[in-house]
Amino acid sequence: GGVPHAIVTMMSGGPLARRPGSGSALERGGQAQLAQMQIFSGGVARSERALVAGTDGSVEQVQSNIAKAVQAFGPTPGGKKMMQAEKLAAEEAIRTGLYGVWRNAASGHDFCGRIGPSSRCLCGHEYSSHVWSKGRKELRPACGSCSCTGFRYIPRRPEEIGEWWLPRRKGFDIRIWRPKCKCQHSHEEHDPNTLSCRCCGCHSFSSAWECITCEGKWEDHESLWENEEERRLLGKPIGQAFMPLASTPDIQQMVLQTPAQLSDDQGWSLPYRSKPERSVRLMQERCSNYGRNNSRGGGQGSLEDAFPPRPPRGVGSAGASQAASGFTGGLEDAFPPRRRLWKP
Repeated sequence: GGVPHAIVTMMSGGPLARRPGSGSALERGGQAQLAQMQIFSGGVARSERALVAGTDGSVEQVQSNIAKAVQAFGPTPGGKKMMQAEKLAAEEAIRTGLYGVWRNAASGHDFCGRIGPSSRCLCGHEYSSHVWSKGRKELRPACGSCSCTGFRYIPRRPEEIGEWWLPRRKGFDIRIWRPKCKCQHSHEEHDPNTLSCRCCGCHSFSSAWECITCEGKWEDHESLWENEEERRLLGKPIGQAFMPLASTPDIQQMVLQTPAQLSDDQGWSLPYRSKPERSVRLMQERCSNYGRNNSRGGGQGSLEDAFPPRPPRGVGSAGASQAASGFTGGLEDAFPPRRRLWKP
């Protein structure tokens, strides 16, 4: 461990941009564990090497580099949305005195994400749609919009599961994207109580992805609620210390100073385009967790799908329709045969 990954997430959204919420070492308050850092070498993202460049590897100097980078370039839109969602969750916890967290107990982290009003349940409804009983005797609140008997947190952005490249694709609509099970069906196609899949013989939701905070599977996590006294006795942060980036107030101010709307209709990804790029069209046609248009649960795409054969010129309606759709390239065009420059 070394780089404060929550900040790298906001800056780059790259493959090593990890640990939103409480996942970063600085946000967990683990500075004692990071007194000295090893200088990065090969195999590490350039964004992370840049943060350590010109320093002795100490947390203070790296933190200064991060602050300068955030001030100069700002956080990525997706990273900022995640931080805003975490902020709303923290404010809700401070207001109610009930701290909801999504955690992997085996990881040693306090939590991997905060549960707030906009957090999504496995059933597909938000936490705000779930209701506690008056005495709050149950472990998890039941959903008021479906048969779900208890809230189970599920990530709602691709960046939370390491698929940071998806929102960067032209025409990608984050409103219809859902994390998927190993059976290739989305979490909404699984029963929220038994976890069995409604579309195949899968008996439980086993994530085809990992949490970027702890690198554990979804099934390794639990949704847990603690009151303020319980967290105080366990030495866990409460109040303002529970806010995102509380241990780095300068960076916190730069990241959270501009309110961001959490509406799914605004800014969850690049502006939606009526004619998305081919990779997004293939996702919608073949992936059950994107648009839910394919009952087969996701196709087995190949290189031929990316480079469809070009129809002969002058062919009738078939060739015209493919040309109109923009599919004018073929695999042979991408890899033309080598010409002989000599005769045997």
